[in-house]
Amino acid sequence: MLVLSFVGVMIMRRAFGKIEFLSNSSARVIIPADVVAASGFPFKDGEYVKIEIKGGGLMLRAVEWWEVVDWGAMPEAFQNLPEDTKAKIRNAGLV
Repeated sequence: MLVLSFVGVMIMRRAFGKIEFLSNSSARVIIPADVVAASGFPFKDGEYVKIEIKGGGLMLRAVEWWEVVDWGAMPEAFQNLPEDTKAKIRNAGLV
């Protein structure tokens, strides 16, 4: 049984899915078409998502641009950000 929960949109949809382990040490989760077609499904094709393991399952949510940047490699860029964005990055433990 695959239970998906999406942060920001409360969809509790139960369906059978499938996980495939790929030869390059990654994996793919197959989400049934009726779940993807549901009016509240929060993602678009090709969109990056943040994946967290929580409570014995996977939690998916939309990722914000600042979450995918290696701020340790770009300290000058970090210093030029607005204070609210720097606070989000600090609170997420990314610096």
